[in-house]
Amino acid sequence: MKSAKSCNNVFRLLSLLVLACLATPTHSQQKPLWELGIGSAAIQLPYYRGSDAGRGYLLPYPYLIYRGDYLNVDRDGVRGRLYRSKNIVLDLSLAGGVPVPSDKNGPRLGMPDLNPSIEFGPSLNLRLWNNSQHSGQKLWLRLPLRAAYSIDGRDSAHQGWLFAPYLEYSRETYATKLEYSLAIGPMFADSRYHDYFYGVAPAYATPARPAYKGRGGYNGSRITLLAQQRINHLSLTAFIRLDNLNNTAFDDSPLLQSRRYHIVGLAISWIFSQSDKRVTSP
Repeated sequence: MKSAKSCNNVFRLLSLLVLACLATPTHSQQKPLWELGIGSAAIQLPYYRGSDAGRGYLLPYPYLIYRGDYLNVDRDGVRGRLYRSKNIVLDLSLAGGVPVPSDKNGPRLGMPDLNPSIEFGPSLNLRLWNNSQHSGQKLWLRLPLRAAYSIDGRDSAHQGWLFAPYLEYSRETYATKLEYSLAIGPMFADSRYHDYFYGVAPAYATPARPAYKGRGGYNGSRITLLAQQRINHLSLTAFIRLDNLNNTAFDDSPLLQSRRYHIVGLAISWIFSQSDKRVTSP
């Protein structure tokens, strides 16, 4: 299919861009235990994977980095480290989703809105390659298993499970303070998770939108490219995530409008304080 070929070409291009940078020499250094600042991010994303409708967000946020032995707060979120050895790390994985409104003219016309969601669970991380002492390069296999919950005020409801293994290559060029990473992998979810986003209850079925019950299985594949540049007290971050939804377990859902999903974001932060204590970056 044309859309699948287009996604595959983008995946190859992004992979080549990262691999082409492998020859840049760098040197090891330590970083502050914590950094504090403020920032603003602009992000554009669909309401859910497979939706052709979405919106942009401009969000202020507190900038907080903490590089502890058992707790890490960084660009990947908040992670509690449960176990750590030389090449194995067990920590907590977090993710979330935005509210999904009923479209005025879209496939969810007349259906209930979907509340914002949060996902959390353990992640087993295996370091497959480490060259950080000389060139700041690492290759990880990350195996997060997360439970999903929809949030309605103080109430929450369990909406299934998601397993999203991925390979992550990262590199930091210490001389220029440039960091970037490339992550790629498949995703799998149970029937409850797929039914929450792609199911159509009989009460909301129409001739153009037949009733549909979600099935468990393949959830699609993703590739994420992130780059972060430090310039004195400023931190600039850009990222793009591309998903391929061909041949998923919900491929026949009437709510699946697009088999390509993308998120694009830019952020700028000003760091106004940091600790004197230095630690080796985990």
